[in-house]
Amino acid sequence: MKYGVYLDTEGAEGYLEVGKRVYIGAGCCLHGHQGLEIGDDCLLAQNITITPYSHRFDDPEKTIYSQGGFTKKVTIGRDCYLGMNVSLVYSADIGEGSVVGAGSVVVKPVPPYTVVAGVPAKIIRKRERKETP
Repeated sequence: MKYGVYLDTEGAEGYLEVGKRVYIGAGCCLHGHQGLEIGDDCLLAQNITITPYSHRFDDPEKTIYSQGGFTKKVTIGRDCYLGMNVSLVYSADIGEGSVVGAGSVVVKPVPPYTVVAGVPAKIIRKRERKETP
């Protein structure tokens, strides 16, 4: 882990589980409200934010803060790469072997061995395994 990494489990049910040989770059902010699991051999570049919480705001008569929100465990599979300035939100699990392009905002699950990028992140291509002769 590099300088300036913020880790937060937010309450009794929160936890962070980081696999072996994981790189977490400077300035990352990782929350594990209901759990954050990062698989072995992952690379998280600088300034990544993972916030598995989404505020409710349907009732304009109440403050947003008082309406609570939704949270769930977020999982990043083994051998993933998240580029600089990536944001992962409430419903965004990352499948094994996937890549998230720099500056992307991930708002839904990413299938295994998929490359995504953009705001919101969209599938760019699949990472195909090459067959050996």
